[in-house]
Amino acid sequence: MALVLGLVLGLAGSPGMAAAQARVVLADTAFVANPCAQLVMQAETELADCACPPKGCVRTQGYWSNKPGVVWPSGFDRNAPFFSSGLAWQQIMDRPTRGDAYLILAHQYVAAVLNRAAGASAPSGVQSVINAATAWFNSGVALGECTAGGCPLQRAWAGVLDAYNNGVYPGAPRHCDEE
Repeated sequence: MALVLGLVLGLAGSPGMAAAQARVVLADTAFVANPCAQLVMQAETELADCACPPKGCVRTQGYWSNKPGVVWPSGFDRNAPFFSSGLAWQQIMDRPTRGDAYLILAHQYVAAVLNRAAGASAPSGVQSVINAATAWFNSGVALGECTAGGCPLQRAWAGVLDAYNNGVYPGAPRHCDEE
């Protein structure tokens, strides 16, 4: 949570900052339901903050989106609607970001939730970002609303999730050895 708050405080003065801070604080709950993908993500704050070793390993968005033969974890369907985007999860992953913060975050978010579902643990800072991103996507924000450098908080969240998905986030699992 400290990293997320640090990112939020680093953007102080940005439009909508109070709402963004509220989203981060409210998103730090025991679970977040995502009816679009029929998911329930449970935070592992006790594990992440107890100095226990990380569990599992993580993979990048490229692995989850386009590596042949990769089966997504149980409960995840490539063809399920991705929130209110009008696209399926796989379509989101296939779409070039072209600077759109919605898509930049969506790519990293999909990889992060798939990594979690595949058994990788997450420090509380990462889980808080996943929860905040889930709440933001559930808020009805539309694809295309975050272009031209917009949505700096969501860009920062994507950076956190990118570090997690690449296995370089402090206290998180390392990248999986490829087979």
